[in-house]
Amino acid sequence: MSGKSTTRRASQRMQKAFPVGTLVALLTAVAVTLIGIVMGVESTTILMRAAISALMVGSVVSIGVGVIRLADADYKD
Repeated sequence: MSGKSTTRRASQRMQKAFPVGTLVALLTAVAVTLIGIVMGVESTTILMRAAISALMVGSVVSIGVGVIRLADADYKD
């Protein structure tokens, strides 16, 4: 245990939060890997493209979801 106490609202928010960015990043990496295999690209190139695309797309989706949640929270309050 870290000893940090969280408020009830913060704990509910953490339970409701779904890692959409991580899910989209993994799906992107899988898609890029499969496309690279079908196209016959070298394995190191596939790895680099999958990692870079997963980082980029996952980050953009994560930031976008954060902005949407922030705007939604401001709207409800």
